Amino acid sequence: MLLGAASAISPATHADPGDFQAMPGLWKITLHTLKHGRADPDAVKWKCLYDGGDPWTTFVDAMAPDASCQRSGEHRTSTALAWSVHCGTHAGNGHIALDSPAHYTGSVKLDGQDVLQIEGKRYAACTSPSD
Repeated sequence: MLLGAASAISPATHADPGDFQAMPGLWKITLHTLKHGRADPDAVKWKCLYDGGDPWTTFVDAMAPDASCQRSGEHRTSTALAWSVHCGTHAGNGHIALDSPAHYTGSVKLDGQDVLQIEGKRYAACTSPSD
């Protein structure tokens, strides 16, 4: 459930993906999960962002999808993503913010408690759609 707080089914409407200022390429996304105040081992995901790619799909959906959670209230600027999340009886919010075109940090809170911290770093160009 805690990892699921970070993701859910995306709504049908999105802003222009080209407006987001993250560099295209291969991103290493490190997920630091907290359960009852204790840290689980970090999880790492690798995702490619292509020119014009949807940052919600690349960055937010990479945060351990769980079918029990629903993301809503999406808000995006050129350097940040923010959303509300509902997982059963638990509610909260998430955000990520770029501090450069090749690095971001963020977190997800449920019921006022941090449940996930995230860091993303761009490492290289993607070489094919199967990356």
